[in-house]
Amino acid sequence: FLLGRTPELSVRELVSCQLEGKLLTAQVYQVERDSDDETRLVEQFNQLGGSLKLLKVVGEFGDLTEEDLAKYVVAYFAQFERPTFAVGELYRDHLPKLQPSDIKQTLKAQGVSSRFIESPRDGLSASVLLHQEVEELLVIRLDDQQTLFAKTLAVQDIDEWTVRDRQKPYADRKKGMLPPKVARMMVNTGVGELARASDATPVLYDPFCGSGTVLMEGMMLGHQVVGSDLDQIAVAGTTANLQWLQETYDLAGEYTVFQADATHVEASQLDEKPNLIVTEPFLGKPKPASHQLPNIFRGMEKLYLGAFRQWRTLLQDNSIIVIIFPYAQDGQAIFSLESIIDKLATLGYTPTSDPSLYHRPQAVIQRQVWTFQFKKSVGEANAR
Repeated sequence: FLLGRTPELSVRELVSCQLEGKLLTAQVYQVERDSDDETRLVEQFNQLGGSLKLLKVVGEFGDLTEEDLAKYVVAYFAQFERPTFAVGELYRDHLPKLQPSDIKQTLKAQGVSSRFIESPRDGLSASVLLHQEVEELLVIRLDDQQTLFAKTLAVQDIDEWTVRDRQKPYADRKKGMLPPKVARMMVNTGVGELARASDATPVLYDPFCGSGTVLMEGMMLGHQVVGSDLDQIAVAGTTANLQWLQETYDLAGEYTVFQADATHVEASQLDEKPNLIVTEPFLGKPKPASHQLPNIFRGMEKLYLGAFRQWRTLLQDNSIIVIIFPYAQDGQAIFSLESIIDKLATLGYTPTSDPSLYHRPQAVIQRQVWTFQFKKSVGEANAR
């Protein structure tokens, strides 16, 4: 698996989806499977938000000269009839680039007609691979003694992600939009953690639903979804987005959206007790001034504690919460909500792993993705 911009979060998603493996490099994650599992792996890959390409190792080499490397690349493409090919290279920036024109000429000399698509050094983009029949080979240099050849089996369907991100009827860019891919990673992580904790069917609730991105990705995966928001405009917008999603993708899933304050929502407002919360609370202005940060984080601490306290009355035992915490750094000063983790433990919420940091370039408020398991007995004991 070639991982996206947030490798740590991508790995958490993969492990949650029962794709345990090992990191070969910061962006290459290896899962060992039989060739018979290839179709199933492609299906699983298409459910992910955090992996860019699914690769299959087709060759493993020790200490290679550049001349031998070029010969092996030619030999690989020579097995195809009239191939259209591309070559990508990872972790070889300090070495000479493999020239596709040279590969084409050598193939021609061997009687193999071919054409190539010029690509960036690290390989073709998903958009090119989606729309053209290309045999892409990635040459991955792990170290001086190990180089892998990997063919591209599948790529992220960038067109579909763009449709859901940009063509849905309602969006509020001022509030800071959670990218659909991050929402998908969070949902997959939560569903996987829930499967470990119980046999229950996921009932996914987002108490800060905003424009409904989390709910949309949950519905795309076939889950029952429930959302609420303090803002009635957001409730109407989320409802419109979910209706649009059902019509666009011919989905039959159930959903409920209603107006509620996340710190005061009542169990009676929900048709069924949720066992999975996936959410991004409102994190304030996208670009606050430095002097505003202390007050912003004090306000968010109060909001988060209030919400977690109230959710105890809603959640099933062994529920999972995947939630974004704000994080900011101003010079030497670090602002976060890690100070509330011990307080959350007394309420019955235990972190299941360390947080993963996600942020857009230039963002002042960054995102930490936390995952908690809720134990009702702990929360009730400490409430007495």
